[in-house]
Order: sequence, then C-alpha cells, then structure tokens
Amino acid sequence: MTRRPLFYGLCLLIGTLLFAGAGALHPLLTGDGANQLGIVARTHGWRTIHWALLFGLAFMYAGLVGVSLRHNDTPGASPSRAGIRLGAFAFGIWALNILFMVGAGYHIARVYAAADAGLARTHAVFLYDMMHPFGLAAERLATFLLGFVAYTFGWGIRNGAVWPRWMAWLAWVVAVLCGAVALVFSETHNYMYYAQATFVLWLFLAAIILLVERRSAPVT
Repeated sequence: MTRRPLFYGLCLLIGTLLFAGAGALHPLLTGDGANQLGIVARTHGWRTIHWALLFGLAFMYAGLVGVSLRHNDTPGASPSRAGIRLGAFAFGIWALNILFMVGAGYHIARVYAAADAGLARTHAVFLYDMMHPFGLAAERLATFLLGFVAYTFGWGIRNGAVWPRWMAWLAWVVAVLCGAVALVFSETHNYMYYAQATFVLWLFLAAIILLVERRSAPVT
C-alpha cells in the first residue's frame, strides 16, 4: 500500500460528497401517490439528483474496499473482509429504490404531469402506488444491512488498531441506529434516510483518515 492511499480516499470523499449533496437537494415526498408524482414532476434536475446518488454509491463502495484493504494483515482483517462482503449486498439493495425513481418513477411522473385529469392520471398513480412500495421496502432492508456493515467494520478497526479507536465506537453507534430504525419504523418514514446519513458521515470520516494518514500498511 502506498503511504497515502489516495485512490480509495478520493473515492470515499467524492462518493460521500455526491451522495450528501444530492440528498440535500432531494425533496421530501409527502402525501399520497398523486401528490408525490406532482413533486417529482416539478423537481428540476430529478434525474441528475438520482444519478448523483447512484454514482455516489459506486464511489463510496470503491472507497470502502480501501478501508477493508487498509486492515489486511492485521487482527482486524477478518471482520473487515466480512464487512466488504456484506457491503456488496447492502449497497446493491440500497440502489434499488434510487434506480426505480430515476427510471420508472420519473417517467410515470412525466405521464402524470402531461395528462389531463382522467384515466391517464389514474393509471399513472396506480402504477406508482403498486411499484414504489417495493423501493421503500428495499430502503428499509438496506438500512438494516448497513448496520451489519458498520458493526463488522467497527470490529475490524477495533482489532486492527491502525485507526483511532473512536472510529470503531462511532461505527457501532451507526450500526445500532441503522438497525434500530429499520426494525422499529415503517419504510414509509423518512427516518430511514436519516439513519443512512449517519453511515455516510462515518464514510466521510474514513475518507479523511485515508487521505491524511502517513503510516504504510500492506495491501494486496
């Protein structure tokens, strides 16, 4: 591993900034299906926001690989490898609702906005109401899985002893928040996104550590 794991740190930094920036621009979808479709149709840059979220996920996962590699050949190697494997599943599920909203959700909203009141709008709302719950369920499962990812990386950092111990404790706090929110609250609540935001914040801090640390560690 180079003395400055620039690639992975930059991936994490770019990913977290993309995801956080797009999330801040994303409007809250409230009300029934018709109201939500109206919000989607009125939001300028809807697809840009969601593509930023998707590319942010890709960058974040690539950077998370670097966090795992940073703990190779340390006592934290096994939980870190488990974390990156769990992360592949979690990030894949995490992307499902975003993929729906950048594709089918966006086009349904355009049909809804372009149609006069009547059958076309009724069909658009019906399609949205039937399909969107799948995406919301994916958000809930992804939030729960992120808790597992944070938990295992917490142990990797704790056992590896190459990063500050507070990063391990913070990972466990994130794990508890994500797991509890996913278990307690319905997927229709915005609490899912707030819990996910704590995970993104943890990744941002990991990016900073990767970019500033000077100690070398073997990476294969």
